[in-house]
Amino acid sequence: MKPADSAAVALLGLTVLGLAAPTAAAQVEPDPMVAGQRVRISDGRRCAQDGAARVSSRLFGPVVLRPGEGGMAAQARVAEGAAPGRYPVTIHCASGGASFTETVTVRDARVEGLNAAQAAGGLALLALAAGAAFWLRRTVGGRS
Repeated sequence: MKPADSAAVALLGLTVLGLAAPTAAAQVEPDPMVAGQRVRISDGRRCAQDGAARVSSRLFGPVVLRPGEGGMAAQARVAEGAAPGRYPVTIHCASGGASFTETVTVRDARVEGLNAAQAAGGLALLALAAGAAFWLRRTVGGRS
Protein backbone atom coordinates (compact mmCIF):
# COMPACT_ATOMS: atom_id res chain seq x y z
CA MET A 1 0.00 0.00 0.00
CA LYS A 2 1.35 3.41 -0.94
CA PRO A 3 2.01 5.91 1.87
CA ALA A 4 -0.63 8.23 0.38
CA ASP A 5 -3.20 5.44 0.59
CA SER A 6 -2.20 4.73 4.20
CA ALA A 7 -2.66 8.40 5.10
CA ALA A 8 -6.08 8.51 3.45
CA VAL A 9 -7.17 5.35 5.27
CA ALA A 10 -5.92 6.74 8.60
CA LEU A 11 -7.77 10.04 8.09
CA LEU A 12 -10.96 8.23 7.12
CA GLY A 13 -10.69 5.95 10.16
CA LEU A 14 -10.25 8.89 12.54
CA THR A 15 -13.23 10.65 10.99
CA VAL A 16 -15.44 7.59 11.40
CA LEU A 17 -14.35 7.16 15.02
CA GLY A 18 -15.14 10.79 15.76
CA LEU A 19 -18.60 10.52 14.25
CA ALA A 20 -19.34 7.23 16.00
CA ALA A 21 -18.47 8.51 19.48
CA PRO A 22 -21.43 8.20 21.84
CA THR A 23 -23.28 11.37 22.70
CA ALA A 24 -24.38 12.29 26.19
CA ALA A 25 -27.83 11.09 27.22
CA ALA A 26 -28.98 14.46 28.50
CA GLN A 27 -27.98 17.50 26.51
CA VAL A 28 -27.90 20.99 27.99
CA GLU A 29 -26.62 23.68 25.65
CA PRO A 30 -24.68 25.82 26.00
CA ASP A 31 -22.38 24.27 28.57
CA PRO A 32 -20.74 26.05 30.34
CA MET A 33 -23.43 28.62 31.12
CA VAL A 34 -23.94 31.67 33.32
CA ALA A 35 -26.68 32.62 35.79
CA GLY A 36 -29.74 34.05 34.02
CA GLN A 37 -28.82 32.52 30.65
CA ARG A 38 -31.40 30.71 28.53
CA VAL A 39 -30.49 27.08 27.76
CA ARG A 40 -31.90 24.23 25.69
CA ILE A 41 -32.42 20.90 27.40
CA SER A 42 -32.84 17.71 25.35
CA ASP A 43 -33.13 14.02 26.16
CA GLY A 44 -30.78 12.94 23.35
CA ARG A 45 -33.64 10.76 22.00
CA ARG A 46 -33.62 8.50 25.06
CA CYS A 47 -37.26 8.97 26.16
CA ALA A 48 -40.30 7.66 24.30
CA GLN A 49 -41.98 10.33 22.16
CA ASP A 50 -45.47 9.40 23.41
CA GLY A 51 -45.45 11.54 26.55
CA ALA A 52 -43.75 14.34 28.38
CA ALA A 53 -40.48 13.98 30.26
CA ARG A 54 -39.55 16.22 33.18
CA VAL A 55 -36.29 17.78 34.31
CA SER A 56 -35.12 18.20 37.88
CA SER A 57 -32.20 20.45 38.80
CA ARG A 58 -31.38 23.21 41.27
CA LEU A 59 -30.57 25.41 38.27
CA PHE A 60 -34.15 25.82 37.03
CA GLY A 61 -37.69 25.46 38.29
CA PRO A 62 -39.79 22.56 37.04
CA VAL A 63 -39.24 21.97 33.32
CA VAL A 64 -41.32 19.67 31.09
CA LEU A 65 -39.79 18.31 27.89
CA ARG A 66 -42.11 17.99 24.91
CA PRO A 67 -41.74 15.94 21.71
CA GLY A 68 -40.06 17.72 18.81
CA GLU A 69 -37.84 17.15 15.78
CA GLY A 70 -34.72 16.28 17.79
CA GLY A 71 -36.40 14.25 20.54
CA MET A 72 -37.86 15.59 23.78
CA ALA A 73 -36.71 19.16 24.46
CA ALA A 74 -37.47 22.46 26.20
CA GLN A 75 -36.00 25.88 26.91
CA ALA A 76 -35.22 27.00 30.46
CA ARG A 77 -33.50 29.92 32.17
CA VAL A 78 -30.69 29.31 34.65
CA ALA A 79 -31.59 30.76 38.05
CA GLU A 80 -30.27 34.31 38.52
CA GLY A 81 -28.66 33.39 41.85
CA ALA A 82 -26.90 30.24 40.60
CA ALA A 83 -23.39 30.16 42.05
CA PRO A 84 -20.47 29.03 39.87
CA GLY A 85 -19.93 25.27 40.04
CA ARG A 86 -21.04 21.92 38.68
CA TYR A 87 -24.72 20.94 38.85
CA PRO A 88 -26.54 17.70 38.01
CA VAL A 89 -29.46 17.92 35.58
CA THR A 90 -31.67 14.81 35.70
CA ILE A 91 -34.23 13.90 33.05
CA HIS A 92 -37.07 11.57 34.09
CA CYS A 93 -38.84 9.92 31.16
CA ALA A 94 -42.65 9.70 31.33
CA SER A 95 -44.63 6.63 32.37
CA GLY A 96 -42.05 5.32 34.84
CA GLY A 97 -39.34 5.30 32.17
CA ALA A 98 -35.63 5.66 32.70
CA SER A 99 -33.90 8.56 34.38
CA PHE A 100 -30.48 9.87 33.43
CA THR A 101 -28.25 12.67 34.62
CA GLU A 102 -25.79 15.04 32.98
CA THR A 103 -23.51 17.37 34.95
CA VAL A 104 -23.24 20.95 33.68
CA THR A 105 -21.03 23.87 34.65
CA VAL A 106 -22.08 27.37 35.69
CA ARG A 107 -19.37 30.04 35.27
CA ASP A 108 -19.18 33.37 37.03
CA ALA A 109 -18.42 35.39 33.89
CA ARG A 110 -19.77 35.70 30.38
CA VAL A 111 -18.74 32.72 28.27
CA GLU A 112 -17.77 33.29 24.66
CA GLY A 113 -15.76 31.33 22.15
CA LEU A 114 -14.24 27.88 22.49
CA ASN A 115 -13.59 25.83 25.60
CA ALA A 116 -10.29 24.03 26.19
CA ALA A 117 -11.51 20.66 24.87
CA GLN A 118 -12.75 22.21 21.62
CA ALA A 119 -9.47 24.08 21.14
CA ALA A 120 -7.39 20.95 21.79
CA GLY A 121 -9.52 18.91 19.37
CA GLY A 122 -9.17 21.56 16.68
CA LEU A 123 -5.40 21.72 17.11
CA ALA A 124 -5.14 17.92 16.94
CA LEU A 125 -7.13 17.83 13.69
CA LEU A 126 -5.02 20.66 12.26
CA ALA A 127 -1.78 18.82 13.15
CA LEU A 128 -3.14 15.61 11.62
CA ALA A 129 -4.10 17.40 8.40
CA ALA A 130 -0.70 19.12 8.18
CA GLY A 131 1.09 15.80 8.68
CA ALA A 132 -1.03 14.11 6.02
CA ALA A 133 -0.42 16.97 3.58
CA PHE A 134 3.34 16.79 4.18
CA TRP A 135 3.35 13.03 3.71
CA LEU A 136 1.29 13.25 0.52
CA ARG A 137 3.51 15.98 -0.90
CA ARG A 138 6.65 13.92 -0.25
CA THR A 139 5.07 10.85 -1.84
CA VAL A 140 3.79 12.64 -4.94
CA GLY A 141 7.15 14.34 -5.39
CA GLY A 142 8.79 10.91 -5.61
CA ARG A 143 10.92 11.28 -2.49
CA SER A 144 9.33 8.49 -0.43
